[in-house]
Amino acid sequence: MLAAAPDSEPAAPAGPQWVVLSCDEIRLAVPLARVREILTPRPFTRLPGCGPEVCGLIGVRGRIVTVFDVGILLGRRRSAEVHDHRLLLLEWRGRTVGLAVDAVLSIAHAETVPDDSSELPLHEDDVIGIGAVDQERFVALDPDHLLDRLLPRMAAS
Repeated sequence: MLAAAPDSEPAAPAGPQWVVLSCDEIRLAVPLARVREILTPRPFTRLPGCGPEVCGLIGVRGRIVTVFDVGILLGRRRSAEVHDHRLLLLEWRGRTVGLAVDAVLSIAHAETVPDDSSELPLHEDDVIGIGAVDQERFVALDPDHLLDRLLPRMAAS
């Protein structure tokens, strides 16, 4: 029987790490390094005059966090209305911003390839590429570009 050398470590899986999520049966992913926290549902304070993509504000350990609904951004049903949705808190330009999604499916290693054939109503720069986990395809999002577009005044400051 062969045994591994005591100081050898198992090889790390190839590819970057992603948080794979779903919104109305669409699989998306954001870089794990950008996700600060994943929260269960909580009440939002709506902001008057904002579009439907803005869920509102939540308080997280004394900080006010703006949350956007990814389902609405995709032209689908509102993710924040899914009974057991999740809130991804992302680091963006020194601030914390939230994304409401239907579900978090996994954290996985996967390579992505550029793809300009996406039929999602996202800007070209919002998409890093296409990847797959367990033969299930996902669209990898670039949170910086997406949030720069959603929060243009904050990006300039």
